[in-house]
Amino acid sequence: MTRLRMGILVSLLLAAGCGGKAEPGVYDLPLADAYARLAKADVAGFRQARQCGILIHLQPSGQKGESMTWHVTSSGRTMLSFTVRLTAEGPDRTRATIEVPADPRGGELYDGKQQYPRPALNQPLRPAVQELIDAAMAGRPYDVLRIPEPRNTDKVCSVQRGGLESGSFRFGVDDRAGMDSRQSAQMQDEEDRQADSDGFDSSYGRPSGNSGWND
Repeated sequence: MTRLRMGILVSLLLAAGCGGKAEPGVYDLPLADAYARLAKADVAGFRQARQCGILIHLQPSGQKGESMTWHVTSSGRTMLSFTVRLTAEGPDRTRATIEVPADPRGGELYDGKQQYPRPALNQPLRPAVQELIDAAMAGRPYDVLRIPEPRNTDKVCSVQRGGLESGSFRFGVDDRAGMDSRQSAQMQDEEDRQADSDGFDSSYGRPSGNSGWND
């Protein structure tokens, strides 16, 4: 019986040591290998799963063997950036740490408690980025269903994404409050026409007032 228990214990210890992930954020990979996998992360899958109503692009910039930063842009404007920093924890283990800038109103950008009129990504951001890392280290596609609940807390994002997917609405970072891109463009056209009308010179070059001219 004692030998059986010892055998079970040894098997459990061996199973624990053979896992690809030792603990959350730590991977059984050398630093160079971890960076190479992170550089090939499924960013397209991440974008498809997490974008809202505005069209976004993720521009990577890396410090080889140290970190990878993604800049989320829309219409040429940077909406946010986030970084994954790698540190070696021995010759064959690497820790990945997520860094997200602070929000001026408190907390972090896209931490699940923020409100944006034209959000770029659904909230919360950190668990979504963690899945991006996990998928990269495992060499698999991004899987939004692996993100723990609640995985979508931004109602504005969900509504605008629904409009984009259905083709009913299109959104941009410069839209007016309460309007989509089409409505904003129509309002701008109307204001431009009104401005042209207000500035139209109907005097036909004649002086204003009583100048002694006869019609």
